[in-house]
Amino acid sequence: MADENVNDDTTKTVAAEAQKVADAVKAAETAADAEMKAAADKAAADKAALSGAGDSELIAKIVKERLDVELANIKSKLDGAYKQRDESQAKLAAAEAKEREATLKKLAEEGKFKEAYEIQLAEERAANAALAKRNTELSRDVTVRESLRSMSFRNDKAAQMAFQEITSNLVQDEHKQWVHRSGISVKEYCEAFSKDEEQSFLFKAKVNSGAGTSASNSGNGNPAISNKPKSLFDMSQDEVIKLAAEGKLGKLPQF
Repeated sequence: MADENVNDDTTKTVAAEAQKVADAVKAAETAADAEMKAAADKAAADKAALSGAGDSELIAKIVKERLDVELANIKSKLDGAYKQRDESQAKLAAAEAKEREATLKKLAEEGKFKEAYEIQLAEERAANAALAKRNTELSRDVTVRESLRSMSFRNDKAAQMAFQEITSNLVQDEHKQWVHRSGISVKEYCEAFSKDEEQSFLFKAKVNSGAGTSASNSGNGNPAISNKPKSLFDMSQDEVIKLAAEGKLGKLPQF
């Protein structure tokens, strides 16, 4: 009994530590989001400040190098947080496995084979449920990544941020197909997401097409637009559904 209590206490301690690390990772991700936006804003300000200093290509290179340094620092912080999270989760899994083994051994020694069997059966059911959930999530992930493939993200971190934001807003419809909460398809939602000005910092900067005009990749840049249409993310669910029904989501202007 004493050994069982020690194992239980150890697992609880490891679980509490793992939760603290998980909370720290969430805080690090929130901070990284803010830092990336600030870095993108600073890069835009630097470019504007240097715009009259001469060679536009050299200016763009300098601004990009400065931005890359800041983004590398952000990525380094996140990599460290993710490493700690993975290590704490592995430690927790090992502690839980050790506790289960001790419990089953004790039940067997006491001749409580039915109780041991029920525990093993419950574990098997939980494992099957987790596998089914993961398979469902994989189908969602494949759909989202396919829809994002043609978009030019600033870096891998930006792509991952977009992926996480998009997947968090998806649900399954009555046919078990993944859709946005408003009912529009994943592809339509991804296109609208890439065109929303609030997400522009995730994408590569627009490129100049010459003759005083500019062109951009999906979601790139923030050219000044007077009387710009309302962003998808400022619309009500009814407005989004109406646009989808009219086939206008794919025709939203670049912000």
